Amino acid sequence: MTDFDDDAAGSIASAALAVLREQGPLSLEEWATHLEEYGTATELADVLEYLSEPMLGYLPNGKYVALDTVLEGLVFTHRLSEVEIASDILDASPDLEPILAFGDDDGAIRVALAEEAASERGAAPFRSRRVVVLPAGTLGECADGDLVGLAVEDGTLAFRLVEIEDEPDLAPALGELFEEDGVEALDSVCWQLLIEDPSLFTVPVAPLGEIFEVAGYEHERELLARRGFDFDAYDLQIRTALVASTYDLTHDEAVSAVAFVDLADRGYTDAIIADFDIADWAHRHVSAAPDSFVSLADPGAAVAVFDLGFRNQDPVTDAILEALASELAERGPRSVRAAAHWLAGKAVDRLGRVLEAEAHYEKALLAESGWGPALFELAQFASDRGDATRALSLLGRIDGGTEENLYAVLQDFVPADHPELGRNDKCWCGSGRKYKVCHLGKADESVKADGRWLYKKACLFAFASEFVDIVTGLDDLENENLSEDELIAATIFDGSALDVALFEGGIFAEFLARRSELLPEAEVVTAAQWLGIRRSVYEVIETSDTGVVLLDRGSKETVTVAHSVEGKPGDVISARVLTAPTGAFAVGVVVMATESQAARVLEVLASEDLEAEELVRELRGGADHSTDDR
Repeated sequence: MTDFDDDAAGSIASAALAVLREQGPLSLEEWATHLEEYGTATELADVLEYLSEPMLGYLPNGKYVALDTVLEGLVFTHRLSEVEIASDILDASPDLEPILAFGDDDGAIRVALAEEAASERGAAPFRSRRVVVLPAGTLGECADGDLVGLAVEDGTLAFRLVEIEDEPDLAPALGELFEEDGVEALDSVCWQLLIEDPSLFTVPVAPLGEIFEVAGYEHERELLARRGFDFDAYDLQIRTALVASTYDLTHDEAVSAVAFVDLADRGYTDAIIADFDIADWAHRHVSAAPDSFVSLADPGAAVAVFDLGFRNQDPVTDAILEALASELAERGPRSVRAAAHWLAGKAVDRLGRVLEAEAHYEKALLAESGWGPALFELAQFASDRGDATRALSLLGRIDGGTEENLYAVLQDFVPADHPELGRNDKCWCGSGRKYKVCHLGKADESVKADGRWLYKKACLFAFASEFVDIVTGLDDLENENLSEDELIAATIFDGSALDVALFEGGIFAEFLARRSELLPEAEVVTAAQWLGIRRSVYEVIETSDTGVVLLDRGSKETVTVAHSVEGKPGDVISARVLTAPTGAFAVGVVVMATESQAARVLEVLASEDLEAEELVRELRGGADHSTDDR
C-alpha cells in the first residue's frame, strides 16, 4: 500500500467522503478517478481500499457509499424484551444493524460491545455482539413487546416510540441481491435496498428481523441468507480460509488446526457446565479418529492451534490441551508426535510443571530432531539455566534461529575464550587454578551475578503468548499504535512499559513461580528480592565512570547504580533500581520532562491500588524515553 503522511492521509479521507456524498455509490476505480489531485488512480485505490471511516459503507455490488447521505432521516424499529427494558439496552442485531455507525460516544445514545454494556449496567447477556445503550430510564414506561424506533437525525441517533405505518414487501428486491446459496452482510444489504428505493424506512415499518422472516430469509450474527442456509458450514469455511491465509498453511493443515481448536472449545464448555474426567474425554475423542489431526505435523499448523485456541492462559483450557495433546502423542500417527508433545509441553508449562514440559520437548525432538518450536523452547530453558552455549547450539538448529531475540541476548553471556592461554595455564581470573578447571568453556561469573541476564530472561518470558497482550497493550500507550511484531522489536528490554508489565503487571511473579526450578539458585534468591522493589522517582546527584548516584525522591535515600544512566546532575528520572550481588542497576528509565510530571508519577507510585495503565500514561508524558543501560 502507498504511504502518505498523516496530513495527506487525513486530507484524502475527507475529500474521499465528500466525493461519495456528492456522487453517490462508486466503485473503487471510479472513486479514485475523482481524487487524482492526490496521486495516481492506482496509488489512491490502495489508500481507499483500506480507508477506515465510520460513515463509509460497502455494498453487495462492490461499490462504496457515504452512509450519512443514505440514512439521514430514516427510522428503524425494534420490539422490546424484558431484559432490554430493565437495562435500557437494545439488542442491535438484526433490527438496528444498518445505523450502528451513528452511535458514537458523543451522543446520548451510543453503541457498545454487548459484554461491556451488560457489565456496566448489571444486565443479563445479550444475543447481539453489539448493543445500543440508551440513557438510563428511557424504557421505564415500556412493556414487553412494545415497538420502539431509532432515527438518524443530524448525524446522531434519536429514540422514538412508534407505530407501524407501512409494510414493505422486500422479497423481490432481496431475490435480485442474493444468489441461490449466497450470504451477505446484513447492514450492507439494507444499504443496497435503500439505494434502489430511497422511500424505504422513511416511516416506521416492522422490525427488520420480522420483515426478513416474512420474505423467507434468516440471519445469524451480522449475516443474512435465504432460509435454510448452513451458517455453521459457512463460518467453518471462512475461518479455515482465514487460518490458512494468516499462518501460511495448506487447506488440510488449516482444517486440522480449526478442528482441534473447536474440539478443545467443546471440551471447555462441557467442563464448565459439568465436572467430568478430561483424560477420559480426550481418549474417547482422539481414539475415535486418530488420523483426524495428522496435518498438525507441520510446525506452523501446531503454532496456529496454540495461538488460536490457547493464547490466553486458563487452567481448564490448559488441562484440556494437555489431555488432547498427550493422547495424540500416544495414539496419533507417528508424524504428528513432535507437534503433540510440543503442545502438551506448552500446556503443562503453564500449569506450573516446567520439568514435565521440558521432557515433552525432548520427546518432540526424539520424534523429529529438527522440529523448530521444541528446539526454541529448549533453548530458552537452557538460557534460564544459565547455559548459553547449549541455548545457542539449539537455536543454531532452527531455520532463522539466529534472528531470534534470544540469540542476540545470549551474545553477552556466551563463555569467553582466551586462546592465549593453554589448558594447564593459570586462569585469567586470578583464582590460581588451571584454566581448564576454572573458566575454560564457562562464562564470566560476574556477568551472571550482576543481574542483567536474570532481567533479560524475565523479559523474554514476558513475550510468551499468554502475556503478549499485556506487554503490547502497555507499549501501545507509549508507542503510537505499532503492530505486535513492531512493538516487540522496538521495545524488547527497553522503555518503561515492559518493566511496568513485568512488575506492576504481575508477569515477573509468574516468571519466578514457573521458572524457579530452572534458574540457578543464586538467581532465585535475587529474583525473590526483586518482587518487593517498587519503581520510584530519582534525582541524578553525581555521575562518574564507575557509577551514578541517585536520590530517591520518595524515600530520600541515595543509591549508586553500577551502569550508566543517561542524564546529568539535576536531571530527574523514573526507574526501578534492582539490586544484585555485584551492585545495583536501573531499568525502565524515563527522563521526567517537568517537575510537575515527576510529582504526578511519584503520586501514582505511592498509591496502594497502583494501576499499570495509569502509571504508563504518566510516564509517557516525559520528553525523552531513554534506554535503560543493562
